[in-house]
Amino acid sequence: MIFVMKEFLMPLLNMTAWRMEAPRLFGAFHIAAAVITAAAAVLLASFFAKRVMNAEDPDKRLVKILTVTGAVLAVLEVYKQLFLFYIVNGGTYDWWYFPFQLCSVPMYLCVLLPAMAPRAQRVILTFMGGYTFISAAAALIYPEDILRTYTALTLHGFIWHGILLFISLLILITGRAGTSAKALSNAAVLFAALCAIAVMINIMTEPLMQSLHAADPAIVHSYAAMFYLNPYHISPQPLVGAIQKTAGIPAGLLLYSTAVAAAGSVAARLLNKRDR
Repeated sequence: MIFVMKEFLMPLLNMTAWRMEAPRLFGAFHIAAAVITAAAAVLLASFFAKRVMNAEDPDKRLVKILTVTGAVLAVLEVYKQLFLFYIVNGGTYDWWYFPFQLCSVPMYLCVLLPAMAPRAQRVILTFMGGYTFISAAAALIYPEDILRTYTALTLHGFIWHGILLFISLLILITGRAGTSAKALSNAAVLFAALCAIAVMINIMTEPLMQSLHAADPAIVHSYAAMFYLNPYHISPQPLVGAIQKTAGIPAGLLLYSTAVAAAGSVAARLLNKRDR
């Protein structure tokens, strides 16, 4: 079965394996792609926000739109994982790309929304309204991990984060993010739980990643960095990494997670169109 799937998938993956020179950070391509992506996200969010607000049951309509969006993200993620596994890494899995980054979480949350109780949905919407906005905006402003030597992966990165920006803006424009202290604290608790899961993944995969890196030169990463919260390595995030070099890794991780929580809360509070 796996062999048949591979025989079917490889021609499709090879068709999109166009090489390119990695675009320069803050170069013409980066700026143009970021502006186009952000503009498309704003326009789509505004369009679908009108449909949500004009619906007989706005909350139900919003959940339906986000669920479909989550399914689209899932399809894009499957493609990315297959491309990385077969084309980039020659059949070896690189845990650096395991889909549990702050920018990956909305894929799961959107798909799970219909199964959640209204209170849980409110927490998730508040989280995605604030935290997803921050992660999407940060990735478009500083897309070092998006600018790849493969056209498909570079486009995937901008499309992915454009969809994340759409998700967050749709929630904010329709006023579905909570803005009370309790709502924001609940979203922060969700973020803390996700951070804990990310750290556990990083710890559990540490010996595996080191062995894979040593055995296969195609694997360029020697550790996993879910949420960029690896307790063993200096963060690739420039500011956090600089702090870790002087104050230690734990201090940098604490600063980074606290800053993200604060920024996510501020975004959910200030950008939400109306208080619920």
